[in-house]
Amino acid sequence: MAAALLECRPGTVTDVRDALEISSLFLRTTYASTYNRVLARAPRVWGEVYKRAGPPHDSWRQKFRTWLAVWGSPGYLAAIEEFRPDAILCTQFLPSEVLATWRESGRVKVPVATVVTDYAVHPIWIYRGMDRYFVAADSAKEELVDTGLVPAERIEVTGVPIDPKFARPIAQADARRELGLDPDPSRPVFLLMGGGFGWGPIESMLEVVMDLPKNVQALVIAGRNEKLRERLVAKTASEAERIQIHGFTDRVELFLAASDLLLGKSGGLTVSEAMAMGVPMLVFRPLPGQEERNCDFLQESGAAIRVHDYEELHFRLMRFLHQPEILDEMKQHARRVGRPRSAFAVAESLLRGF
Repeated sequence: MAAALLECRPGTVTDVRDALEISSLFLRTTYASTYNRVLARAPRVWGEVYKRAGPPHDSWRQKFRTWLAVWGSPGYLAAIEEFRPDAILCTQFLPSEVLATWRESGRVKVPVATVVTDYAVHPIWIYRGMDRYFVAADSAKEELVDTGLVPAERIEVTGVPIDPKFARPIAQADARRELGLDPDPSRPVFLLMGGGFGWGPIESMLEVVMDLPKNVQALVIAGRNEKLRERLVAKTASEAERIQIHGFTDRVELFLAASDLLLGKSGGLTVSEAMAMGVPMLVFRPLPGQEERNCDFLQESGAAIRVHDYEELHFRLMRFLHQPEILDEMKQHARRVGRPRSAFAVAESLLRGF
């Protein structure tokens, strides 16, 4: 967003803050770490938490959560007083909850906007005090309006903001050459990705891909999981010509441009980046909660297929190889869903002063 704002209006000054870094010690030490532990060890528990955090919006659970969030976030006011912004944009629900509460009570005087970073709107994002919502799709806007808490005129369908570099086209053949792959379009490229920390069953999914015909090429991003990367390099040593293993990269757009299909999780940003590049997805065992709902949206749009086990994964990939027209149709749906200029749409709205 900072890059898009500067590109839209040179000279724009932004201050990008991690909300947890200016929160209380209690929130810093429990908020993200608890969430990550639950996801890693007991994803179904998170699914239940996700469901139970829903309506009614004025439940005692929400009131207590809001009190705890406000109590743990005094640093937000200090940051606002120091920077004196013309507007504030939240990209996570913790600062949204706190700042919308203060905006409604008058403690925050400047407009506050929120970007909902998934394709469905969970109640934890929804507050009366928010001046503007930017959402991923028309269906998300309809969800917000249906709550009765947010008028339609406060909601813009922009897509989830992604790095402006995803708006710059890269020819597939050029991307493949740069990555050292065969640019021949008859040799499909499958991208396996598990986020910055290499989460998900990438190793087992790669074994399925390795059993496919030898004309298939693959790119694997293991993220910051160096042990995983080393194991995968050893596993694919004899297949290095067609299967590449990478660690963390800040050039995901290049990998997507080279690919015909993404195998991975359906996190909001991953989905938005893939759709922006016109790359459909096979979503393998999405996490309960927001990932499942993102996956539902993609399936309804025709841009993804949910896969439940490795046998089905093999079947789906072989079907794409035997009937490439199915994958081509999914690519068209992905391009229709994609919003490569989403960050610019949000930036332009902010700069117009809403």
